[in-house]
Amino acid sequence: MRKFFAYAAVVLGAMLLVFAIALPTYVVPKGKVLPLDVVSTTATDPTPGNLLDASALASGKPVQDNGSKPECQGKNPQISCFMWKGLDMQSQRFTTAQEPSNDKVITLEVGQTLFRNDREEPKNLLSASIDRVTLDRKTQMPVPDPVSTVQINAPAQSGPGEVKASVAPFTRTGITYQFPMGTDRKSYDYFDMQILKARPIDFVGEEEQDGQKVYRFEQTVPPTELYSAIRERLEQDGDISVADEGTLAALRLKFPAKVWGLTEDQIRKNNVTDNEPPVEETDAEEAVDARDKKEDDLGPEVEMSRYYTVHRTIWVQPDTGVIVNGNEDVFQYYAQDQAEADEIAKNRDQEIANPTRTATFYPGKWNQASKDAQMDKAMEGKNKLRLMGTILPWTLGIIGVLLLVVGFVLARGSKRSAAAGEEYDHYDHYEHGNNHGNSFDNR
Repeated sequence: MRKFFAYAAVVLGAMLLVFAIALPTYVVPKGKVLPLDVVSTTATDPTPGNLLDASALASGKPVQDNGSKPECQGKNPQISCFMWKGLDMQSQRFTTAQEPSNDKVITLEVGQTLFRNDREEPKNLLSASIDRVTLDRKTQMPVPDPVSTVQINAPAQSGPGEVKASVAPFTRTGITYQFPMGTDRKSYDYFDMQILKARPIDFVGEEEQDGQKVYRFEQTVPPTELYSAIRERLEQDGDISVADEGTLAALRLKFPAKVWGLTEDQIRKNNVTDNEPPVEETDAEEAVDARDKKEDDLGPEVEMSRYYTVHRTIWVQPDTGVIVNGNEDVFQYYAQDQAEADEIAKNRDQEIANPTRTATFYPGKWNQASKDAQMDKAMEGKNKLRLMGTILPWTLGIIGVLLLVVGFVLARGSKRSAAAGEEYDHYDHYEHGNNHGNSFDNR
């Protein structure tokens, strides 16, 4: 029986040692995949920002106390009259797993909204989008197939209602909602939902959040014209729908120079779409008429495009790749060309303090509930990895070694017992022989 237990202990100990080695070297790497039950909600705190009010612009009614300003009175108020300053806004993102999802890929559907807090639903909606992206569960990166789609929903700038556009399936590059498990201290490509392209996001340092090590990444997208960036995506299927045109219309606005608040020397020469010849003064009466006409003259039509820039900061739990905190300082505004857009971005504090070209300025930061929920998710994943990669291997390894030792001890003891038994049998045989001899002699 002792011999049986010895062999059993050796075999079981060897198996545990094999498992202890296999867990961190094979099982854990295979297990570093995105779960199929992804569900998360992140939101920002209510944050003051600036906003061009689409409905007010369409109705011609200035917002806040702008109506008392000289430039906001009369039949043609300046566009700045329809811009809110210090308006409380919030954004929210809801992420769920959808089909197709299997042992190799997972499809995430992400709905994101930006809304104002001074109105009830649905009149509070400022913009909304639905993003679908399929990720490789092992690498956590988008698959190389044209399966990503984006739906855009926003209030119309030129009238009541909403505009909706859908981007045809395309191949996506870059990170969006999840960093790789085992995030490195390096730059990654990060997909920007506004320009629908990936740009580098840089590792800038290691910090702590809730006592846990996190990596901080930062990205600044330079002023980018949204009209051309979005039109490029919308045209990929070879067709621009009426809804697509409605979305693009909000990205280029045309108003007389005076409505934009432009003086004659501020108008870019390549941006005048309606120049009228100067009035020649022939006599006093014509001079008076010319003066009156000049006072009512709104100037040439000037078209401006919406530009977008953002400074993005993201904190990542490196073991799991879970994003545990995020800030986005979003600035969208109108400019005549790239040079003017760069100049406005350079002097953005002045524009934010006194908005005249702003479409949206929103410095959103995740609220505490979002940070806590994402950190809980990261810690759950980290603990599983630690259990499978450290605790179990060490536990199984120690038990395995102990069983081997016990097995060898039992085996050695079994051999000693067998040897002792043989010696005893030999001695007993010798004694039995002597006794037999003595009996014979006694006779």
